[in-house]
Amino acid sequence: LASAWRYAQRTGRTLAIDWRGSCYLDEPFRNAFPVFFEPIKDIAGVRVICDDEINQLSFPGPFFPSWWNKPSIDCVYRPDAQIFRERDELSELFQAEHDSEANTVVCDACLMWRCDQDAERQIFRSIKPRSEIQARIDALYQEHFEGRSVIGVHV
Repeated sequence: LASAWRYAQRTGRTLAIDWRGSCYLDEPFRNAFPVFFEPIKDIAGVRVICDDEINQLSFPGPFFPSWWNKPSIDCVYRPDAQIFRERDELSELFQAEHDSEANTVVCDACLMWRCDQDAERQIFRSIKPRSEIQARIDALYQEHFEGRSVIGVHV
């Protein structure tokens, strides 16, 4: 998310956070972002679309990476090699000085460690868990971790 935000900031694009098809939800057409995070319209000057408006949008082509220009039936299965190729293409684009000619840049590959810490900090400052989720986090912290040093590991 931080890499895509930084690219949108640098190029003047809108950031659409489209987490439909998430393995964390049973509803494949529901955007996971607003399920877990408070709605936002802007991250440090970058317009953000992250709510159910996503379902009403039709993203204009052409797309980058070029894989996404195929007919949708051909995009149903993306082999690992394609995902890694997209990750590398996106990394190269995001680090370049120029923008893509494509109308829509699809960032659907893990770009962890491919952005600066300031971008990550900006994202962490800007997005907040939904209040009911934050309440559960706080209760879990108080019950198990308060007053202790904690190391978190994401697996």
